[in-house]
Amino acid sequence: MERALQITSRDFQLTDAMRATIEQHAEALEGYYDRLTGCHVVIEAPVHHHRHGGPFSVRLDLRAPQAELVITKQHADDLAIAIREAFDAARRRLEDHERELRGDVKHHSGQ
Repeated sequence: MERALQITSRDFQLTDAMRATIEQHAEALEGYYDRLTGCHVVIEAPVHHHRHGGPFSVRLDLRAPQAELVITKQHADDLAIAIREAFDAARRRLEDHERELRGDVKHHSGQ
């Protein structure tokens, strides 16, 4: 990536282990799509996280040639699952973006 990975946590302290997990997912995403130029991960916890757990909100802002992609995922209780699902969704969106760049996407004409 041209820019360093950015990780922001809101309303809670992100553990070093979770930070390392995010870095691993970002590296895997970059390995899958080598034209990725930037990734910003924003994780928000509910105000009462310390008593009730999730839902966590995970947002990925990705930069690639000719596109800025935003992925938002939530999961009820488990932060690790929310992160994994967000990066899985990001991979699918990058696949779609690559197909569009190659011209493999059919465009339906209006009736």
